[in-house]
Amino acid sequence: MQISFRFAAIFSVMTLGHLLSHAARAAEMPMMKAVVAHEYGGPEVLKFEEVSRPEPKENEALVRVIASGVNPADPLTLSGKYAREFGTRLPLIPGYDIAGIVEKTGVKVTKLKAGDAVYGYPTFGGGWGEYVTVTEGEVSAKPASLSFAEAAAVPMGALTAWQALVDVAQLHAGQTILIHGGSGGVGTFAVQIAKARGAGSSRPPRRQTRIS
Repeated sequence: MQISFRFAAIFSVMTLGHLLSHAARAAEMPMMKAVVAHEYGGPEVLKFEEVSRPEPKENEALVRVIASGVNPADPLTLSGKYAREFGTRLPLIPGYDIAGIVEKTGVKVTKLKAGDAVYGYPTFGGGWGEYVTVTEGEVSAKPASLSFAEAAAVPMGALTAWQALVDVAQLHAGQTILIHGGSGGVGTFAVQIAKARGAGSSRPPRRQTRIS
């Protein structure tokens, strides 16, 4: 019986030590504020919380987010409808358009360094947090002519337009392209890309709505 009590006491001390060690490590873990979803749904599932700050892998950089945009990918991801296709998992931090400052980089990152101003499109979101991890291919140097808020409005719209016109349609000088929705986010970039590549562009006239 005396041995049993002694074993129980030793086990209790070991368990307490493990818990205290775990708590100490948790206390040392950097934290950040973020908009988080713990379940799929509409805007009502979003919560403003304190969460663990992500740590960059050897091929990633940690970016301090200064501005983040809202685009169609956010509600689609949040709904969970394309969770399997997008590879998203809960808990989820949305945000696919970002602009910010590189805080630190992984050992295999060669094109980015701490202090760089960047903007881009994190493949798996995360832009609605104070920090997000990205690969070198997901961000570019922020143009000096753009503010961080302006730069954060560029990535998805411009990338979508570029992929459609250049990568797929292979638009080139001398061609003319009809752009529907030329005043929208993607359309405004499409018009500019067409012009920059020496192609002509036109937009259908806005329909007039008669109210009787």
